[in-house]
Amino acid sequence: MIRNKINNIRVIIKIVMVLVFVGIGTTGIFAQVNFTQRTSSKAPAPYTGVTNYNLQGDFTMIGNTNITLVNYSNTGSNSADMQFVDIDGQGATRNSSSAQLNIPGGECTEIVYAGLYWTGRAQTSSLINPGYTFSTSRRFGHNGQIEGNAIVTISRQGTNNDYYPRYTITVGSSIVQIDFTNNNNSNRVQYRTGTTGSFTSIPVSYSNSSNVGTATFNTNLSLNVGGQQIIINGLQRDSRTTMTEAQYRTAGYVVQTTDFDKRKIKLKKDNLNYEEITAHTVNNNPQILFPNNNYDYIYAAYSDVTDYVRANGAGNYFVGDIALVEGNGGSVGYIGGWGMVIIYKNTSMKWRDITVFDGYGYMSQAVGSKELPVSGFRAAQNGNVNVKFGMMAAEGDVSISNDYFDIRDTSNAWRRIDKSNGSTSTPGTSTPNFFNSSILTGGNTRNPNLQNNTGIDIVMFDLVNTGNSIIGNSQTSSTFRFGSNQDVYSIFNIVFAVDAYVPQVIGENTPGINNPGTGSTVDPDQDLEFDLNIYNKGTEAVNNLQIDIPIPFNLHYDGASVVQGTHPTIKIPNNTTVEWIKPAWAPVGATPQDYPGGTLRWNVGTLPLDTTMAILQGTLKYKFKVTSNCALLSTVGSCGLKINVNGTISGTGATSGVPVSAKLVRDYAAGSCSGAIYDDFESTIAVSQAFIQSCSPPPVEDGMLQFKAFCSLAGNAFPRAQIADRYPLGTKFFTVAPPNYDSNANLVTGNFPVAANGTKTTYYAMVPGMEANCYIRLQTSVELVTTQPTVQNVSVCQGSPVVLQNALSPTGVTNGYQLYYFDSAGATVPLSSDPNPTAVATHNYWVAEGTSVSGTVCIGPKVPFTVTINAQPVVAQNVGNISICENNDAQITVNVTGGTTYNWEYATAAAPTVWNTLNNTTYSGQITVNNAVLNISHATTVLNGIKVRLKVANSNNCEDRSNQVSIEIKNCGAITNPMLPNKAKQ
Repeated sequence: MIRNKINNIRVIIKIVMVLVFVGIGTTGIFAQVNFTQRTSSKAPAPYTGVTNYNLQGDFTMIGNTNITLVNYSNTGSNSADMQFVDIDGQGATRNSSSAQLNIPGGECTEIVYAGLYWTGRAQTSSLINPGYTFSTSRRFGHNGQIEGNAIVTISRQGTNNDYYPRYTITVGSSIVQIDFTNNNNSNRVQYRTGTTGSFTSIPVSYSNSSNVGTATFNTNLSLNVGGQQIIINGLQRDSRTTMTEAQYRTAGYVVQTTDFDKRKIKLKKDNLNYEEITAHTVNNNPQILFPNNNYDYIYAAYSDVTDYVRANGAGNYFVGDIALVEGNGGSVGYIGGWGMVIIYKNTSMKWRDITVFDGYGYMSQAVGSKELPVSGFRAAQNGNVNVKFGMMAAEGDVSISNDYFDIRDTSNAWRRIDKSNGSTSTPGTSTPNFFNSSILTGGNTRNPNLQNNTGIDIVMFDLVNTGNSIIGNSQTSSTFRFGSNQDVYSIFNIVFAVDAYVPQVIGENTPGINNPGTGSTVDPDQDLEFDLNIYNKGTEAVNNLQIDIPIPFNLHYDGASVVQGTHPTIKIPNNTTVEWIKPAWAPVGATPQDYPGGTLRWNVGTLPLDTTMAILQGTLKYKFKVTSNCALLSTVGSCGLKINVNGTISGTGATSGVPVSAKLVRDYAAGSCSGAIYDDFESTIAVSQAFIQSCSPPPVEDGMLQFKAFCSLAGNAFPRAQIADRYPLGTKFFTVAPPNYDSNANLVTGNFPVAANGTKTTYYAMVPGMEANCYIRLQTSVELVTTQPTVQNVSVCQGSPVVLQNALSPTGVTNGYQLYYFDSAGATVPLSSDPNPTAVATHNYWVAEGTSVSGTVCIGPKVPFTVTINAQPVVAQNVGNISICENNDAQITVNVTGGTTYNWEYATAAAPTVWNTLNNTTYSGQITVNNAVLNISHATTVLNGIKVRLKVANSNNCEDRSNQVSIEIKNCGAITNPMLPNKAKQ
């Protein structure tokens, strides 16, 4: 990668990606992006956002190059022709490479952080300024290799003067054929799988210039050939129709076009799909730097991929589509690759200090050296100090020597580092080539596994620190120096890890004898007992030892006692103190019986040194009581029923002055994953249905306490105490779901209003100590009757019973409402009985449905209806009986008032109770009827013994009947002279 000659010195451009796990300075270097400690918001607690990873564990690195020499050699420079590396077998990527991530300890090891870096050079001049995005195309002619094992061959098809090329893509025995025909319509380009069968047309845009026909596919053609994905964007051919096969082969190409974005790459774990990764952005600026007119246009990018790597763990990782360019990049050349740094922890490993630093620093001098002071680590207090480095660099040539990287030793002398074995030497006694396009990451599998990675250096090594001559015990800072007799560097990171010293106080927080184990359930009002056993497993005494145990919001402190260890001298002092510290929000004088939460503090004092690291020095026996608050437990949901108990140990090493900071040990891992488990004691409060029922009233509906007023509520609001007093002290109430307890937006500070229309109003409550977005819901309402019955007006005849036809609404039926009647619209007191008027008139009433509680009636809207009592017709009841001689005549007249319809009826002697309609045909020639008059003519004995009566109806269909009239026809025995007058008609 010879650039030019300046004073006979070949200037080599180098980019160093340094993943630094320490504080780092930039003495003597011009930083285009200042070096800052890289923190991770995705790292799990307690490592979220830390600048120094102090943990039992280590780091590792993986990475690879995504571009290589067309004519590869172990010593070649990237100033020659370069081509993409693409090993994933997927046509969707233009370049790709992989590296195996090996994590020691298997399931016992937890990944804490993963940072992904990528770098590249995609332009050779400021006149060619692609910005973040650009497109590249490549062509594959006859016998060209597209992807993996896919080969293109071109043959001639068609007939005389109508010849065209066929492109055959072959992977093993699998074949796809594409014909670039002479058609002018939608079937100009067609393809099929195999060598037989019909073709499928491909929509294209066609152009022809100087006998070169180009078909650009409207959408990419994605082919699966022998299990290999191949994507094609277009074809080229000699557009003439009379060419030989050799001529078509010379001019024919398969075209692939790829859109690149420097800020984006693709990442995947083996057997998974690619995911797009975007460079981390701060204030809309992607990191780290993407120069377009300086720094030789070499860009560097970073993304936090902690979540992805934590989820997928060890295995083969692929990175694809780094924004790169193939071809000859001039004297600087083209480069491109990626690297990943992974920090992990395992409680069986040593303590280490690891910190991530990155930036972009460009050193413009061709001769000289630069210093980088580092700080922030704390080497082990005793014993050997192990130091580990990791580096990445771009543009380091294997053929250019005299690149160096030095460290200042404990005697303040510079030592030159040999990255191949981590040894150091006096500068000038050797000529190491520190940046030589090598990837040395512990022998993990890579694809491709090249010796010459043409400008990409990734290396990690253990620094030989014999006798702690480089990094000494308790050391907290050091200085690096880098340079070259010929080169220019642009630095972006270093990897540094050092054995750390941490005073170790172990607090074993175990459940008491009567306590359920972690992961179990507990009942409301149950006591949780714990034994906190203290050990000193460090190499010095600890002063001002203090243990704080935050008490969850659903527990109350319930007392504690201290038991000294049995060793005569190695034990806790006899004057340790235990106190309950009230929550910050609780008033002065608060007691743990009334107020949940707070902090249990055990002031131990001095914890003696224990060289055996095995003596139990003391025990704190303490109890927490589970809350029995009904309002909380019956409605809070799962987030408020969780119990997590842990604590923090603090103090200072008596000799080293190093602060102590540790969580409590819940238990120890069994099986292959040995070591302390610093997790919380976890439990869940079991709230039975019987407990919920015992809390009522108020009732629980839909997971919410229902505060209900019957029918009305003074001021349309519940008094605050009536609701708030049911919840734990310190509870805050909101009108909308609060994000956290400290929020004061939408706060309910007074009474709790209800909706006047009877609908429910939802409120939200948070108890101090609740986690964000965990809250309780409750509802207030006035129980109103809003439904109304269906009614019918009633019309009856006077003297008939009044039967009301009103009915409850479906809701009324469901709720068991009753009907209440009123004699006016404004009446407030219902009638004592259902309406039953008797006087002839139309009577107005109102009815409502409702219910009664303790003598108070609550009704819905009143609905009017009428009861009409209709008058009956007046029919005489004193009509006399008829007794006449046979063959005589008679007349019956009934006095009627108010009648409109007249119907005569009769009953025979044989059926005296069966009344039949009597009309002029019933006894034809003997009885005729007309309204209220009945005439008998020439009576015969047929009429003897019958009874008649008159039924009269009025216009309201009210009826009345006359009295029954008996008819007697006598045989008088006299000779009748028909010439004599008939007395019956007199």
